[in-house]
Amino acid sequence: MDHAQKRAVAVDCSPARLMRLVREGSANALDQITRCYSDRLLQAGRRHCRTTEEAEDAVQDALISAGENLGALREDERLEGWLIRVVASACRRLSRGRKNDARLHETDDDDAPGLLGDEDPERDAARHELGELLERTLLTLSPTDRSILLLSELEDFSAAEIGAELDMTAGAVRTRLSRLRATLTATLAGELGRAP
Repeated sequence: MDHAQKRAVAVDCSPARLMRLVREGSANALDQITRCYSDRLLQAGRRHCRTTEEAEDAVQDALISAGENLGALREDERLEGWLIRVVASACRRLSRGRKNDARLHETDDDDAPGLLGDEDPERDAARHELGELLERTLLTLSPTDRSILLLSELEDFSAAEIGAELDMTAGAVRTRLSRLRATLTATLAGELGRAP
């Protein structure tokens, strides 16, 4: 089969079909998504990343994330947009040098002392307590508020991207995010016995 014949055997790239494969747990799903979207994701990566190598890494991260998380996507037609946002987010992490930051890859494995290169048990205990406090505080938020905060702070989504995900205006997202940050700062400061 020559190159022209291979092109004639087109892959059905409809989001509905691809998401059906994902939901069925098809071993082909990620391969099909890669065939359908890799060029567009690489273009997006080149727009958002500093170098072609970073763009390629970002696309790989997006495809890995797709393999792990895509089954939760509620609307099939948002597939391409979701993938592009993951690429853009990976580019932002790479540009800040966070991809290789060991703190983003902490494990709960107690048998891995010094994972972060921090041998101070008091500091480790304080970090652990702060993490638990932050988790408890986040769980007091409504699911929407928690999503807004996590998408902004962990995924580096812009207000417009968060608004698109949650069917809100960018202005409403910015307002809620500002209030959430102020509330969390005051709550955490109070719990830690410090003035905000």
